[in-house]
This record gives sequence, structure tokens and C-alpha cells, in this order.
Amino acid sequence: MYQIRPIGATLAAVVLAMALTACGHSPAVQFYSLQPAAANATGAPLDLALSISPAQFPRALARSQIVTRAGGSRVNVDEYHVWSAPLEYEFLRVLGDDIASDTQSDRIAVYPKEAAFKVDYRVTLDVLQFDGVAGDSVTLRARWAIAPATGDAIAVGSFEQTEPAHAATEADNYDALVSAHSALIGDLGRLISAKLRELVNHPEGSSAPGRYAPTAQAAR
Repeated sequence: MYQIRPIGATLAAVVLAMALTACGHSPAVQFYSLQPAAANATGAPLDLALSISPAQFPRALARSQIVTRAGGSRVNVDEYHVWSAPLEYEFLRVLGDDIASDTQSDRIAVYPKEAAFKVDYRVTLDVLQFDGVAGDSVTLRARWAIAPATGDAIAVGSFEQTEPAHAATEADNYDALVSAHSALIGDLGRLISAKLRELVNHPEGSSAPGRYAPTAQAAR
């Protein structure tokens, strides 16, 4: 004798099976980390102790997912391509590594780590834009300032640059995008390192607050 199942139970089983099937075909989440630039110091090591303070970041980037621009005022937030750590921390970590490499100083403390040594200078940053279009380019716009251990800034400046992020295939778009992010931080680090070198080597000419206008060579 056949047993008749309730229709509700049968439908629930079908819906559950469909949901499990859909989950089984979801793309794997890919995690990305920014990388420091290759070591390429050209000047003499600097006798320098530095702290890099928390950076002000756009609220739209305060998420684990990688944010890209989609044209006009629209943005994409990708659930399957995410940062391995908060973007602000990744940014500061790589910037600190890049400046340490450029200045050849091992006395650089990066937020949230507190300096275990007496600091000569403090670097503060206000990041206005740090995103791009997958398969196309990434733009970094930031304002930066260098101040002594106590007191007002003695050098300030701005940085705006776009880095190509072209990929051979669409599958490589995010790898190219993240590499472009890293390259831009490297360029910003070289600019700040050049100003630090100027402050250390010629302190008498850089004692007054003012806007620092980097040369094209320093900006790259």
C-alpha cells in the first residue's frame, strides 16, 4: 500500500534541495593582500625614527569586500573578492614597508603598533579615493603631512595618480587591480621618503610649515 506524503513536506524538501544545489555552485571567495614594492633604495640610509598615524579613509571602503567603480555614481561591492585584512591596515602596513625600504630605516612604527623608540617625525594621511575599475585602472588621491614628534606639520602635500590595471583575461582582473593598488602605495611611499630625506639632510630649509610640491621624479 502506498503512503501519501503531505504536499507541504514535499515542497519543503524540493526547496531545500534546490537551495543546497545553488550553494554548491557558488564561486569560492578569493582573498587579496597588498604587497610592498620591490626594494630599490638609492640613497644613503637615514638616521630616522618615524611613526605613521591612522589614515582617514572613505567610509565606502570600510568593508572587507573590494569596491570598484561601475560608471557614473554607481559602485560594485564584490562578495567573492575580499581583502584579507581591513584596507586601512593593509594600506598603512605596505606604506610603512615601502618607506622603511626607501629610507633604509628599521625604526618605523605603523598604526596600530605604538613606537617603542623616540620618534623624530610623524606622518599623517587623509585618503580621499583609493579604488578603480576592474580591468582598467586604479586611482589614489591623498593628502599627507609630516610633523615633528610634537608640534605642527612642517611639510604637507597632496598625491593624485592613476595606475593601469589591465589584465590578459577577465579572470585576472582582480589580481591586476590589487597589483595596481600596491604600485600606487609604492609611489606615494617614495614621494614621502624623498621629503623625509630632504628634512633630515637639510633641516634648516624645511623648518617652516608649508605646502610641499613634489617633482615629477619624486612622484613616481
